[in-house]
Amino acid sequence: MQHKTLKLSALAVLVASATGANAAVYRVVEVTDNTDVTTQRYYSNLESQINQKVEFYGQGITASAEGDNCFEGNCDEANYSVFGESRFGADGINYRDEVPFVLDNLQRINDEDRLYTFCDRNLGPNTCREWARTQYYGKGYNTNDISDRSGFGGLVREQEAWSKNFFSNATALNGASSFTEVETFADSDKGYDSAVKTALGKFVDDRKTTNSVINAQGTTGVGEYTLGVTSGAFFQGEDTSGSNRYARQFNKRGFVNLDANKVGLAPAGTDLLTKTAGQSLAWDAVEYDGQLLVVGSASYEQSDFRDSDNKVPNNRSERDDPTFNDSTFRNCEKTFNEGLDTFYGTKECQLSVFANDGVFWTVDGSSLSVDAQLLSKNDLATFDPDNNDRSFQAGARAVELVNDQPVVVGFTTSRYDNDYYAMQAAIWELPEGSSATAENFTRTLIPGIQLERGGDRVFTYTLATGVNSNNQVIGFTKNLNPDNRSYAERMFVYDNATKPSAPKFLDSSVSELFFPGANGYPAAINNNNQIVGRLDAESVNQVDGRFRRQRGFTYVMDAIPGSTKLTKGSAYLLDDLTNGGDFSKEANQYRIFEATGVNDAGVISATAFKCDGGYEDFTTDSFCQGGEPGVERTVAVKLIPITDADASIEMRPKSEASIERSGASLGMLAMAFLGLLGFRRRK
Repeated sequence: MQHKTLKLSALAVLVASATGANAAVYRVVEVTDNTDVTTQRYYSNLESQINQKVEFYGQGITASAEGDNCFEGNCDEANYSVFGESRFGADGINYRDEVPFVLDNLQRINDEDRLYTFCDRNLGPNTCREWARTQYYGKGYNTNDISDRSGFGGLVREQEAWSKNFFSNATALNGASSFTEVETFADSDKGYDSAVKTALGKFVDDRKTTNSVINAQGTTGVGEYTLGVTSGAFFQGEDTSGSNRYARQFNKRGFVNLDANKVGLAPAGTDLLTKTAGQSLAWDAVEYDGQLLVVGSASYEQSDFRDSDNKVPNNRSERDDPTFNDSTFRNCEKTFNEGLDTFYGTKECQLSVFANDGVFWTVDGSSLSVDAQLLSKNDLATFDPDNNDRSFQAGARAVELVNDQPVVVGFTTSRYDNDYYAMQAAIWELPEGSSATAENFTRTLIPGIQLERGGDRVFTYTLATGVNSNNQVIGFTKNLNPDNRSYAERMFVYDNATKPSAPKFLDSSVSELFFPGANGYPAAINNNNQIVGRLDAESVNQVDGRFRRQRGFTYVMDAIPGSTKLTKGSAYLLDDLTNGGDFSKEANQYRIFEATGVNDAGVISATAFKCDGGYEDFTTDSFCQGGEPGVERTVAVKLIPITDADASIEMRPKSEASIERSGASLGMLAMAFLGLLGFRRRK
């Protein structure tokens, strides 16, 4: 029989109209596409589908001018630029990772089976095989015939590009209201050394072939800068057998665009192989001593080519192309010494791996290439003496001036019990009166989050992700063992000014949002001590269950000037802060799944799911039935504070349940209405 159904969440509309004071804290503004990325050629069989599948990600927000405060005055939506990238399908291995998923200093995650093993041991859901195949064969892969390559993106395309003519699927973008494409030194053949170009062959210029992402952008006395990571472009030539092939000089290389100058950031190695094919990543920058001080990571020495069991993909069947030869990979160092043309004519050598360390570059725009310098002296050997296939890995993720001196945070490798190399959150500081020169920073491990406790290992790794001018460091720890059915990533704040014996964890003692076993990632902290990031929005079993939904959040450590709504010590899901008021219907088109940056004016960059026309109702887990039925898009947005001191915060209802009724009375409606008032956040 048919029932008249009243959605519980639909009553939120009645609540909104009845309570009056429900203006949102933030307005959601989408940064729209104004590029040609949706018409770029990706693969001849898929060109017509790019427009349907391209996604847009907001990675950060440009800094605000001194004194700007959007909580105290109306901010124009065109005031601050969001930077990020477009993506077409799965990236396989994150473009921003020094080594796969940060934790793997064996550098072994490179095929479907190893992606599955990583997921099973570190994430835990019973859908790890599907996740691994998506990362390897691309989004929407053909479950009946993987070999047809109908998936979008995926690691297999990077490996098969050698012979199958696949190209870019990530493009660096920035813009205040609409995105424009950002080109780097790697997008032109002028960005490559002539000897390398001769060995690689003909620069492919009939389409974009680099993968590029932006990590930071700003204005300094040195000039306006944009920095991030790019792959090398594809060059067409012949392999060692004389067959046609497409090769890259490097897989990842940091870049800085300083005013009109496009600068490549070279590795730190002294041997020619590392300098030529090694990687680098640029993460952040400040102006210091009249130059742009850029921090990140860079290769300083070769990793172990002998460890082909871990480094070479183990293709599961003959359907996978190409196949790689272990012995050929082991000879890549010798092959390089035989000549660049032989090295770049050998597909196994495209898999070259390196040891990486935290570095800085000083950039003034006078050179098109700048060599990396190690932040501090590396006291550990490149390879773990007990396990030669495990190499040193470190990287800097953020830098800020504290009392006019640069403080850098990230992670480094430490050694435990002479048994294993492991990655741990670190801080690099420049001694007062010192200049930024090679190995002149002092490195310390953040205390109180040791990887072992009582002789037992408790964390897989730890990582610092940000720092502000108040010397507040943010980061997270990765649990080795499950907590509340999750291999939790626990967020922390460390006060590097007072240097306590341990950081403060963001847990249930801070807010009920940070429930036991919650996974969180603190992406950024501004100078008002406001943190933004992403957080589990539900506590369902992830180990032997499913992936949890995540949402963007903000944690307000201290009172925010001009804001009467965001109270000191409170944490909020951003979807709750966009609900209600004049922009409620507009905001209901978005569900914000990660926040990535926040400036001192209070503007937040984020990435959201968008349902054109609005979700079915105002609940957090509502269905998308607007636009193309059942289809959500991934878009970049920024959240602009709304100046309304009298408004209150209205939490979105969180139930998908419906109240089934047949001839329900107004009495039932009234009871449901009163029950919904309990959803209002307590202050």
